[in-house]
Amino acid sequence: MVNKFIYFDHASTSPLSKNVLSSINYASSNYWGNVSSSHNFGIECSYQLEKIRRDIAAKFSTISENIIFTSGSTESISLVFNKFSTIYNNGSLLISSVEHNATTLSANILKDRGWKVNKINVDNTGIIDIQQIHDFDSKDLKFISIIWGQSEIGSVQPIQQIGEIFLKEDIIFHVDGTQIISNGLFNWDELNCDLLSFSAHKFGGPKGIGVLLCNEKSRNIIKNNDISLSHEYSIRAGTQSIPLISGLNVALSNITSRIQITSENVLFGRTKAQDIRDYLLNIIIKNNKIQITGNIKNRLPNHLSFILFNSSGKPIKSSYVINFMSDNNIAVSSGSACSKFTNIANKPLKNMGFSEELIDSNIRVSFNSENTKEEVDKFYKLILECINQF
Repeated sequence: MVNKFIYFDHASTSPLSKNVLSSINYASSNYWGNVSSSHNFGIECSYQLEKIRRDIAAKFSTISENIIFTSGSTESISLVFNKFSTIYNNGSLLISSVEHNATTLSANILKDRGWKVNKINVDNTGIIDIQQIHDFDSKDLKFISIIWGQSEIGSVQPIQQIGEIFLKEDIIFHVDGTQIISNGLFNWDELNCDLLSFSAHKFGGPKGIGVLLCNEKSRNIIKNNDISLSHEYSIRAGTQSIPLISGLNVALSNITSRIQITSENVLFGRTKAQDIRDYLLNIIIKNNKIQITGNIKNRLPNHLSFILFNSSGKPIKSSYVINFMSDNNIAVSSGSACSKFTNIANKPLKNMGFSEELIDSNIRVSFNSENTKEEVDKFYKLILECINQF
């Protein structure tokens, strides 16, 4: 059934690439052993695990010790927050007002434990005001967690500038890079941060596997002192899954674009997904019944979000549009799939100053290299039908 759909929801999840599936199947047949076993087969599996870790580290131009395998971004974020809550009885942390639920909920847990949670505001396009960071009183600040690319409205935060401000202070900076990797790889050691999390299923890899990138300083902080915890440099419990890790590695190999990191910013390399996004952007920007949400310039290259207005000028509820598109075999969304069953859905738009009526009308489309202009043309024809029908 999925193959019948035009799929424009890659920010939610992406289909397994064929060579990724082949890699998973091969590893499942040949490297299914426990890497902690002391017999020869266990040792062989352990060698394969570390070989893959080195391969992944090379893709980010770093050392293998900086690659920590987790089940994905949510676990990575939770791991970091929980570790800080056990190291320090209390303190101050800093997040933005447009974080993913994984960060917001983790911060709320620390707040219940006596931590002070500070939120940096964003403008009406979802971008952090860097002056607020400069003016922030960092006394008692233990760590920062900022989303790099916002999944609902696509805005890309100036994390390089944020990291520069706190670079000389004894503060750990975590970045939620979940939406970034599908748009390009980068040199980890050039980023002004200490930790970065991402999930494989956002870029053609399997679900249930991700990475927490770290450096020596952060690795020593989040390391567990329990000597019985020997996995992932004593950072994470659980037997590693070589098939999933192998699939992750191949999915990363499929990403050919690189992100250039400068002293103040990051520059995305051009991708086919961006070409398709720009093709749609150039069409809808001419329609006065469509309002783009998020920052047009500083946004994820494969992402576009907008609000449709009917012929009377009233915003059309996103549920109407999503269902209409689904009935016509096109998959789009209104925002983060992880927000669907919570009461804090679309909080980013609310914190950007949007009214409840407009919040309920936001549509998100996200692309990969397999999407085509013909698919976009069909989608836009249906957009016009929505404007006339609803």
